[in-house]
Amino acid sequence: MLCCIRAMRSTSLVGTRNIAVLKIAVCIKQIPLIEEANFDATTKTIKRDGPNVISAFDLRAISLAVELKNRHGAETTVVTMGPPQARGALVDAMAMGMDHAVHLEDRAFAGADTLATARALAAWLARGKFDLIVLGKYSLDAETGQVGPEIAELIGAAQITGARKLEIDGRMLRAERESDEGFDEVEAEMPAVITCAERVAQPVRVKPGASDEAESKPILIVRAAEIGDAKDFGLAGSPTWVQEVRVVTTPKTECKFIDTADAERAAAEVISVLESIGALEPRVHDRRAIAAARRASKRDHDVWIICETDLEGHVTRGTLELLSRGDELASRLGGALVVVGIDAGIARHAGLLASFGADRVIAIENPALFSYTPETAAEAVAKVVAMHAPWGILIGATERGRDWGPRLAARLGLGLTGDAIDIELDPTNQMVALKPAFGGNIVAPIYSKTFPQMATVRPGVLELGAPSETKRAEIETMRVELSAPKSRLVKAHSTLDPTIVPLEGAEVVVGIGTGVGGPDGVAKVATFARVLTAAMCATRRVTDQGWVPRQLQVGLTGKSIDPRLYIAVGVRGAPNHTCGLKRAQTVVAINNDADALIFERANIGLVADWQIVLPPLQDAFQRRLQ
Repeated sequence: MLCCIRAMRSTSLVGTRNIAVLKIAVCIKQIPLIEEANFDATTKTIKRDGPNVISAFDLRAISLAVELKNRHGAETTVVTMGPPQARGALVDAMAMGMDHAVHLEDRAFAGADTLATARALAAWLARGKFDLIVLGKYSLDAETGQVGPEIAELIGAAQITGARKLEIDGRMLRAERESDEGFDEVEAEMPAVITCAERVAQPVRVKPGASDEAESKPILIVRAAEIGDAKDFGLAGSPTWVQEVRVVTTPKTECKFIDTADAERAAAEVISVLESIGALEPRVHDRRAIAAARRASKRDHDVWIICETDLEGHVTRGTLELLSRGDELASRLGGALVVVGIDAGIARHAGLLASFGADRVIAIENPALFSYTPETAAEAVAKVVAMHAPWGILIGATERGRDWGPRLAARLGLGLTGDAIDIELDPTNQMVALKPAFGGNIVAPIYSKTFPQMATVRPGVLELGAPSETKRAEIETMRVELSAPKSRLVKAHSTLDPTIVPLEGAEVVVGIGTGVGGPDGVAKVATFARVLTAAMCATRRVTDQGWVPRQLQVGLTGKSIDPRLYIAVGVRGAPNHTCGLKRAQTVVAINNDADALIFERANIGLVADWQIVLPPLQDAFQRRLQ
């Protein structure tokens, strides 16, 4: 059962005689179907002529609210901001069981980025004195996940992003929050903002007649003048803006199909072809050399990188990728590359950080930072930013970075580009963050009107530099005063298999699609990966089924990888997955459907039942490796 809400004692936040009522608001967004959204190459705009739907994660938020309503007698309100046609999404939500609907509809709201959207929603939500505000984890047209944390900061509420389980105990929320290595057990007191992962609740089925009944229900229309100053909303209130959209053209790969009538002969031929193109030999990287000389800090010119560590306390590869790019940016800007750690323990990594370009390491110190919470992380960094005024702040677009980074942006009133795939400089040395959208078929160069400029950057999309053996960094500890945390990290869990090579930076990766059939198939493919000393990844549909951890998902809403060899087993090859493979050098695809899209990305194709060809292929690799 996917719905993981456990009813505990009655929740009492808003009294109505002897009956307590929990007030819940759900924020939803209408988006065009990605496959129906056409890009006009002449006007460089997205044509949204196709049907609009409620974003998939927002449907989970509605499901959660309806489940809470049924268990606790909650009063539920669905809210959206958009043009007149967005009314249809509100009607659909009421047909699913929501009680009331509110439509923020005004031309003044048009063109809003995430912060301007959060400002408008927060202004109305604050008046409703809601106990829970629920959103989807992110919308599939933008994949940022920024609005929820920004609303939480603007109204001063706790937040739990990517919630996959939720329990209510009086005023206390207990949840499991998705993390980069598994999940975190967290607690927070209401009021709180929750963003929903897909497993938090089962989709709601609309009952017969419910749609007609919902059509007749009133919808409250809210204009900009009713909730604040119009200059804070829409395009006028948006700190980020998009330059001319770029079309991404992916050249079609010429796939060599191998006859699979004799599986053992086919396996031998695969090995032979891979050897002939050098795909079985470790790569020799031509990496950019990291600057050895220490650069002096200069106000409004320094590049800041936020350091992340894993559960074992090691600096993440994503941090080193950001440093490598930041080293190049700092040299061009004439400032220093500064690494900021949201706990004093970063000092022990100063040598490694310096080797990848850090001129200075700032360790923020406060007892509240020993255990991570998004609100204390955002407050701590905000205080240090105010003292130093950097040119820009780069954060990993990880589960944690997406958790607290938007909260920092809202706190400082800064524009934030989420999930960027590269950072460039324009002729005036302004940051240009490149953000993909709609399956990665277009890239939007995004600028910010505010300083410091901010972006979260996807791990796996930037090249590592060649570390300097002589570089040394200055270390500074900054003690800050912080407010009491609004939430608590109880325990962090890893769900990753320690016998499988980590995905980040892996030379060889085995990809799993729904064609493997289920957990038994996954186990067989995992054995194959171990023989190859390879990492494993999966498509979104596989992680949705719970066959492998969400942390191994590759694609538009997952990770990007750059292996020298990628072997796809039972992978359909939808663009939402293959956009995460753009830097893979050689792709071998196994699929029993000759028309599967994966063969358009593959260098070597095997049209066959994977269970027949994989065992001899495993044996062939084993002989080659020995």
